[in-house]
Amino acid sequence: MKNYLNVEEGKNSWKRYVSTTVLASVFMLLGSIIYIIAEMIMVAADESGKSYVDFDSGLAVGINANLDFLLSHIMYICWIFGLWIGIRFIHKRKMKSLITANKRVNWKKVIWSFGAFSLLLIVSQLIDVVFNHSDYSWNHVSLKEYALLVLITLLLVPIQTTTEELFFRGLLLQWVGKKVKRPILLAIIVGLMFSIGHFANPE
Repeated sequence: MKNYLNVEEGKNSWKRYVSTTVLASVFMLLGSIIYIIAEMIMVAADESGKSYVDFDSGLAVGINANLDFLLSHIMYICWIFGLWIGIRFIHKRKMKSLITANKRVNWKKVIWSFGAFSLLLIVSQLIDVVFNHSDYSWNHVSLKEYALLVLITLLLVPIQTTTEELFFRGLLLQWVGKKVKRPILLAIIVGLMFSIGHFANPE
């Protein structure tokens, strides 16, 4: 069985990994700047005067939540585009090589894993609702707003999650894996990298 950590396709010196990591990060930063500018434009266009930018949190308050959620994914679209440029033109290989060393992605495994994780998540969430029901409350939103939120979530959240997986558990895992051969240690190192990148998350 081929191991996607032992990349044979393309050119994969440490300098190329550094270049691709920096390039993808620059594109992510560019996307973040575009998103911030878009938020500021929405605040400026709000005639009610109730919206504002909270510079402590870096978030716009009082703007349309669905539109804000939609625009927040600009960063991930830019990020994955920068990653694609790096893999395609610096490493001279296909994006698929970040997922598998085989000719095709095994979608059955992907779907099975997604289903297994979703089941665990649903069960754990239901248990939490039972034992901590006071932590939950109904959001009184219109059906139209909720339907739009579900649509945006189904279309764009997969871009966010795929981008992060390809960057952390694809590019960085392969890079670190060139030196670290112990699977558990490798998982811990890249897991810490992933965690550090998410320390600012409100949850």
